[in-house]
Formats: sequence, C-alpha cells, structure tokens
Amino acid sequence: MPELLRDDIFERMQRLDEHASLEFSDAGRFRVVIVGGGALVLRGYLARATSDIDILGADGRLYALMELYDMNGDVNAYMDHFAYNYEDRLDPLLSGSIIDYYTASLEDIVIAKLCSNRPEDLTDIELVAGKIDWEILEKLARDEGEIKRSILSDRGYMDFQANYEIFERRFRT
Repeated sequence: MPELLRDDIFERMQRLDEHASLEFSDAGRFRVVIVGGGALVLRGYLARATSDIDILGADGRLYALMELYDMNGDVNAYMDHFAYNYEDRLDPLLSGSIIDYYTASLEDIVIAKLCSNRPEDLTDIELVAGKIDWEILEKLARDEGEIKRSILSDRGYMDFQANYEIFERRFRT
C-alpha cells in the first residue's frame, strides 16, 4: 500500500476528477466525502501519511475509478460510525470539473474514530484533541438525534460512550 501525504492525496483527487469527467461527461456533478486519516491529513490536522483515502457515500458509478487512485469506498459499511446528520457539517475541500470534494467535520471524524476503537484511530484523535469544538462534539455524542440514532446496537453505543468519556476526561480543558 502506498504512503500518501497531503500533496499525493490532492493529486489523486484531481486525477480522479479528470478521469471521471471523461468517463461520465453527461452525468452531472458527483459529491465525494473524504473521512478518516486522509481527511485529517488534507485539513492539515495530521502531518503523517495515510495508506488509503476513505470515501463515504460516493455514487456507486465512481467506485471502480476510485480504486485506481487508492480511494476506499468500503467505508460505507461503517456508516453507523457517523452521526446521523454528518452531512450538515461537511467542509468543502475542492471543486473539480465534475466532482465536488468534501471532508467530514473534525468532530464527526472524532466520533467515527471513537466508534471504531482501533489503536491507530485513538492515536489520531489524541493528536487533534486541542482543535476540537467541544460544544459540537458534546452535541454529537449526547444528543438523541445524532450518534445514538446512527449506531446499530445498544452494545456499540455503550462502547462508544465509554470511549467518549475517557477521551473527554483526558483532553477536554
């Protein structure tokens, strides 16, 4: 797997846009939402490389092309790790010829990483803890209409809450 830095990711985004504009010239516009470590790298929150670019909710017609540029559409399997209204907080990143790129908000990415409970995800969110809008994060974590509405099981929600409380105790000032 490649090690992708910020410029590498932007290059792949531009190449995908060019490729898609040739392949789907009459399709209108596509929206691509970048999440995970790739989004944190693109937004300048992390200086490290990432091995792939996680994409949430892209049009299925783009999947074969996305794979050519190390973009992972399998993240949709983890849709329940994203707060119900995550689309309301998307951050615009780049408008290409045919693709509009966004990232999930920092707070939505933190919520998703707390849900996943993988060591590398917990390390990522420790590095961005000082940049979080804690008011937004608290709403996403506690509001009945946000992550609680998204997570598919009571057990998953309990695990998330335990992770959130630990994270909040350690990093909220």
